[in-house]
Amino acid sequence: MYEQNQQLIVISIMNKILVFSAIFFANILVAQETKKPQYWKHSGSSYLNLTQSSFSNWSAGGENSIAVGVGINNIRLIYNKNKVSWENGLTLGYGLQYQGSKRSKTNDVIDFYSKLGYKAFGKFNYATQITFKTQFDKGYPKYPITPESRYNSEFLSPASGVLSLGFDYKPSDVFSLVLSPISGKYTIVHDDSLSKVGVYGVKPDRHAYYELGTSVRATFSRNLSSNITLSSVMDIFSNLLRNPENADINWEININFKVMKYISSNLNLLLKYDDDTKNIDPEKGPSLQFKQVLGMGFSYNF
Repeated sequence: MYEQNQQLIVISIMNKILVFSAIFFANILVAQETKKPQYWKHSGSSYLNLTQSSFSNWSAGGENSIAVGVGINNIRLIYNKNKVSWENGLTLGYGLQYQGSKRSKTNDVIDFYSKLGYKAFGKFNYATQITFKTQFDKGYPKYPITPESRYNSEFLSPASGVLSLGFDYKPSDVFSLVLSPISGKYTIVHDDSLSKVGVYGVKPDRHAYYELGTSVRATFSRNLSSNITLSSVMDIFSNLLRNPENADINWEININFKVMKYISSNLNLLLKYDDDTKNIDPEKGPSLQFKQVLGMGFSYNF
């Protein structure tokens, strides 16, 4: 029964990935049919990573394990015509590790953004932007919110994003800095058991929390060589109405190493601070979060 439930969970996660991918690529196909080719550009990559180990009469000890990771990295659809620009991006990733009878996540991310710009002056554009972040599956951390609710996250619990208005400083194709003096941040906790407790800044028995403030988003992407690509995204949001000094920070660095045509290695680093996340360590309270994922496997560039 346990293994059957695990299989159903994995199938559910994979279905969610397929649905998100289908919706995004359907939009690309529609755009391809209705656009003039010189106005549109698209890029991105997909990957499948596999790791397996087994032990038999091994004197040093060890436990059989298997790990799989699948996703798409920074799929971008960009439109440019005259003074109008429209940029969309999507990253999906999910990874599982089975070690003996234990199952754990190695990666879980849904990250989407859309930015609409209009030429202002020099290298500045007027810009409006929306971001959306959540995860596919339940997360079981070291410090659960309550003993009864062992998981601290679920699909759309939390989900967060920022809607902003401001200026986009874009001196080149590899760098962009969006400065937004007016921004609204939303946080959603859809799961009833998590909502009942009150987490991620959302009050008990509520499902959403809204903040008004300012935001900054810096992006950088460049080919360091013919087989190495570096991309970085930093998001900063400050709530002007409550503790503006406690800014939310999310900084992600992604380095892709192309080994062969369809074989690559990827290093993902993520630094995060959110004053509303108080359950990481009860003794320390809110603190800097760090995640590192290193994988190697099959890849395909679009």
